Amino acid sequence: AESRFDYPFLADGLSGILMRFGVDRIDAFVLPSLAASIALVALLVAFYQRVLGSPRLVFLACVLFFANGGMGFVAFADELARNPAWETLLLPPREYTYFPDQHVWWINIVSSELLPQRALLFGLPLGLAVLMVLRRWSESDFAHASLAKIAALGGLASVLVVTHMHSFLALVVLCTCCLLFDRRNASRWLLFAACAGLPSSLLFALVYAGSEATSAIAWYPGWLTHPSEPHDISLGRFLWLNWGVSLPLAAVAVLRFRSYRDPLVVGALVLFALCFLVRFQPNVWDNTKLLTWSHLLLCAPVARYLGALGSRPALISRFAAGALFAFAVASGALDLLRITRTDAVAHRMWTSEEIALADALRGISEPTSLVLCSDDHHHWVPALSGRQILLGYRGWLSSYGLDYRVVERDVLAMLRGAADAESLLAHYGVDFVVIGESERRDFAADASYFERRHELILERAGNQVFRVLRPRDGERDRR
Repeated sequence: AESRFDYPFLADGLSGILMRFGVDRIDAFVLPSLAASIALVALLVAFYQRVLGSPRLVFLACVLFFANGGMGFVAFADELARNPAWETLLLPPREYTYFPDQHVWWINIVSSELLPQRALLFGLPLGLAVLMVLRRWSESDFAHASLAKIAALGGLASVLVVTHMHSFLALVVLCTCCLLFDRRNASRWLLFAACAGLPSSLLFALVYAGSEATSAIAWYPGWLTHPSEPHDISLGRFLWLNWGVSLPLAAVAVLRFRSYRDPLVVGALVLFALCFLVRFQPNVWDNTKLLTWSHLLLCAPVARYLGALGSRPALISRFAAGALFAFAVASGALDLLRITRTDAVAHRMWTSEEIALADALRGISEPTSLVLCSDDHHHWVPALSGRQILLGYRGWLSSYGLDYRVVERDVLAMLRGAADAESLLAHYGVDFVVIGESERRDFAADASYFERRHELILERAGNQVFRVLRPRDGERDRR
């Protein structure tokens, strides 16, 4: 129910090492994310080193990857011209890779995925490690890959289906391209596919049983420019605003160095095309998780092209290489600069009062207690108290293809004190009800209804916790 590290001695040891380098002791649950972050950077460098060879090009590719963005920096230049102050330069006023009103949705990878969506932080290193091993084996005609090693690597790859589904899908596409380019080793590739496919199918059936996850995949040409989307913009303009010079650079680089003979580059192009043809989840924006893999692989030929252009003796070539590189990373760099300014830009997750409420609720409830509250994904009840809630975050439920409409309707009825609220509380077996800001804002909750009928046991900073007094009949329905 609570976040705990399984190996406290390891946590203490790593914390001690960090303290020797002047880093304060960190909470144990930070360590897995820290390890995944280090692994991602190390594997990214190793991958680009193997593909590009030159440390200078590796550096260019890494910067291109982490500082992705489009033409948002033009808006920053305009703001800086209107307010030419050091503070504007050192603290960008807003995000420049996320302009919904200007149709900019290719958000910086660090701020939109690696930080808030930690599954990608684990999926990228795992998928990249598998891909690097397969590439090395393929280059040597699988001479050093025994059947047992191939089977073990396939089993490891299958874990991606529950670690990060989009990385698993990317690996499927990329390995299919590798198979088509390396048909003389088709039996080895098919063995890997079987050893990855069987366990992943079992894991998928176990985790997604009863959901409609697969039904979310649909033909959706144009992606966010699809006619059903509220974004009235042409595909060409959308690509320019979101990727800027990066896409033209990738096209020129692939042709200049004949990278279309590299199965991973072809796979990256296929992934990019698929994202503009197919919707892989109900939340259309989630296609960006596949675009991240395409971007990762295309950064290598772009870095090679910029390096070659900057190595020419002509001054104009060097200037062009520098300008193109700056245009490609400017928007992402501004967003990265902004998120490092934690002294000025902060995002509060929970207040001290909410942390205290979670501790108090944990002390007066059972681990199996059911709590009725809003579906806010930052809500202190599911995040801090370790207690079950009736309706989870609807944005995630829809991503899994789960039909939550009935429960959503009943939650609305209960929080608003509808005529059937008491029977619904008994039907679901609700033990506690929380009325706070998000319940009032998102569900129009009526606190007075619960004040008249149930016991107010906790109250702090606008949050009220009620114990449900109505006797419960029958078994709980935890749909």
